[in-house]
Amino acid sequence: MRRVQAPRLVWAVLAVIAATLGAVLPARADNMVITYSAAGVTAPDFSSNSTTGICYNTTVCDYGLENFSGWSGGSPYTSAFKDGGTGTYNQPTGVSFSGTYAVGANTNTSGTTDAWVHSAQNQYGGLNGNGYPELFGNGSTTAPANYTLSLSAGGVPGTNYFGIWISALDPYNDLKIFDGNTVIAEFNSTTLQAKLGNCASPSTNLYCGNPTTQFKGQDSGELFVYVNVFDLSNYITKVEFFDSGSTGFESTNHAVAYVNPIHVTGTVVQVPEPSTLALLVPTLLALGGLRRLDGYAPSVSRA
Repeated sequence: MRRVQAPRLVWAVLAVIAATLGAVLPARADNMVITYSAAGVTAPDFSSNSTTGICYNTTVCDYGLENFSGWSGGSPYTSAFKDGGTGTYNQPTGVSFSGTYAVGANTNTSGTTDAWVHSAQNQYGGLNGNGYPELFGNGSTTAPANYTLSLSAGGVPGTNYFGIWISALDPYNDLKIFDGNTVIAEFNSTTLQAKLGNCASPSTNLYCGNPTTQFKGQDSGELFVYVNVFDLSNYITKVEFFDSGSTGFESTNHAVAYVNPIHVTGTVVQVPEPSTLALLVPTLLALGGLRRLDGYAPSVSRA
C-alpha cells in the first residue's frame, strides 16, 4: 500500500507550531480573578442568602477557615481549616481540606529577621484576641524570607478559592498563588494600592487603619483589606508568602473553598492577561490545518 506523504511545507509548519508551543507554553495558564472586600471586612462572606456571598446561587459550596487560634508558632503546621468556630466552615461527610504551613530555606521560627513567628494580636494584626502569623524579612529582594501553604482537598475536585485578611500592608509584602509548580497569580502592595489608594490621607481612605474593636484606627498609615482569589478554570495547590523588608507581613483568616459554580464577589483587583495560547490561535488558524481549539469554559455564577 502506497503511503501518501504530506507536502514538506505542512511538516515544516507543524514543526514550527510544536516548537513554539513547547517553548512558550510549558503549562496552561489558569483563569484567575482577584477581588477585595469592603473596608472593615476581616473574613470571607460564605453566605448563600445574599448576592455578595460566595455561596450565593451555587450548587456546591464547601469551605473552611484558619484563624490560627490553635497555632503556637511551630513549623510545619497542618490545618484542617476548621478552627474558626461554628459557621466558619462547611465540610460535609467525606469532604476535607488540608493545608501545611512550612518556613522556607531562608527562614526560621524565632527572632525578628528571616523569621515566621506567632504574634499576639496588636495594632498590626490579629483578630478577636487570637494571635497571627508574622513574616519578618531581612531587607533582601533576592532571598526574601518566606513560608509556604501547601493545599489538598478530599471529596471535592480541589480548592478553587483562597481568601486572606492582609493587615498593615507594606511595600515589601508579596504573595504568589500556584497550580502545581506554575505561578497563576501574584499580588502585592503595589497591586492593591493601585485600586485601594495609599494612606497619605487616611481620613479619606476607609481601608487605612486597623478596623478591629481592640485597636480601632491604629496604624492609620497602612492598608487593611480582605482579598479573595478565584480560580475559574482549575485549582489552587500552593500559596507562598514573601517579605523582602524588615517591617513584617501580617495576615490571618486564611480561607479555602470548593465552589461550583463560582460566584465572584467583591471589587476586582486584577485579572491576568490572556495566555500566550490565546494570542497564538489567530496565527494557527491562518496557517490552516487547525480548525478549532476548544478551551475550558468556566462555570461562573452571576447575580
